[in-house]
Amino acid sequence: MIKLKRSYTNCFAVVMLIFLARCQPATDELSYNAQNDRAVVQAILSVLDDNDVSLEKKLEIWVDDLVHMAPGYPTNTDKDALRRHLEEQQTYGYADMTHEIIELDSYPDLVLMRGRVIGTFYPANQDAPVPFRTNNLFVFRRLEDNSLKIWKVIFNQSGE
Repeated sequence: MIKLKRSYTNCFAVVMLIFLARCQPATDELSYNAQNDRAVVQAILSVLDDNDVSLEKKLEIWVDDLVHMAPGYPTNTDKDALRRHLEEQQTYGYADMTHEIIELDSYPDLVLMRGRVIGTFYPANQDAPVPFRTNNLFVFRRLEDNSLKIWKVIFNQSGE
């Protein structure tokens, strides 16, 4: 009987050591979650959609080493290139648009989002407005303070 009790005691001790070794202190717990990330991403997308937000404010939501891939245009890989691209686009007119989140996946250092944009482009030359729809893939970088900024985006024109 004594041997049996020692055996259980030893087994219990080993299990507890393994359990404690796998436990991490509370300070190492995840400092992000998908629900919070979705709200932050939606706020960032709202900045992109708002025609009253200045170009400078729009550039603040991007990291410096960004990648912006729009159909029919060269890839922009820094804020100066993106600024020039957006300034050029403004000469053609403006768009009322809404970004929508379709899927969102959160990770310790980034957030992936598949989405779409539905909107209408209003040409500067007063031609008829043009409805449009795009599909997109965003990568948001998680910064040290747990905030998110746009790192990479690719989108296409969609007939859907």
